Amino acid sequence: MSVPLLEARGVSKRFGGVRALQGVSLEVYENTIVGLIGPNGAGKSTFFNVLTGLYVAEEGTVRFAGRPLSVGQPHQVAAAGLVRTFQNIRLFPQMSVLENIMVGFHVRTRAGLWGAWLRPSAVRQEEHAILTGAQELLDWVGLAGQGGRVASTLSYGDQRRLEIARALATRPRLLALDEPVAGMNGVERQRMAQLLQRIREQGIALLVIEHDVRWIAGLCDRITVLDYGQCLAQGTPAEIQRDPRVIEAYLGTAIEERHG
Repeated sequence: MSVPLLEARGVSKRFGGVRALQGVSLEVYENTIVGLIGPNGAGKSTFFNVLTGLYVAEEGTVRFAGRPLSVGQPHQVAAAGLVRTFQNIRLFPQMSVLENIMVGFHVRTRAGLWGAWLRPSAVRQEEHAILTGAQELLDWVGLAGQGGRVASTLSYGDQRRLEIARALATRPRLLALDEPVAGMNGVERQRMAQLLQRIREQGIALLVIEHDVRWIAGLCDRITVLDYGQCLAQGTPAEIQRDPRVIEAYLGTAIEERHG
C-alpha cells in the first residue's frame, strides 16, 4: 500500500480547559480529494490550523510527504507543499487581481533583498516568469480578462477563485480548503466543484472542509466526520451517508433544520 501524502496521528489540541481536538487521525493520499465535515464547533478549522502550522498540537504527529511538519512555522509548511485557504477570504483587497496571484509565487522565488534592488538578468527573468505564470493561472481558474481589476471589486465567487489561484501559485502538493463554497449559489457551487476536480487532475491532492453534505459527497473520494473534536466516522461518501452515528450527530440535524 502506498504511503499517505499527509498523515495525522492522534492529534489533540486544548484551549484552556476546552479540548478542541481529541486524538484525531486522518490520511490523504496522492491524487485524492478528502472531505472533512461536522457540526459547527466540531474542530475542523482547528485541525486545519494544526496541519498548517498555525497551532501546535499537545499530542500526536503530522507527517507530510514522509517527513514531520514544521510545527508553528506556516511558511515552512507552505514551502513543503501543503497550502490552505481560510473560511473568511483573505486577499489583498486593494491590490489588483494579477498582483494577488503574483504574491503566491513568493514561496518559490530565489531573489533576495539585494537581487530585488540590483535586478540582475536572473532576477528580471524570474519576474517575467512570475508574471507569465500569474496570467496563466488567471485564465486557468476562469478569471480571464480580470487581471487589472482591484481584487475587492470581484464577485464573491470570483474572489474565492482568486484565492485558490494564489494558493496554486505556490505549487502545492496538497491544497486544504476551508469552506470554499460557503455563501455560493447552486451554479457557483457546481463551477467550484468542476475547478477542484481539474486541480486534482493536475496531480494535486485536496482536503476540503464543507457543511454542504450533498456537495461534498459528490466531490470526495473519502470523508472524515468530526464531532466534539473527535473522529466520529471515516469512509467513502456512501458509507458516511448511511452511518447511523453520522446521521444522528450531523446529517439528522441538517435534515431537521431543512424541514423545520
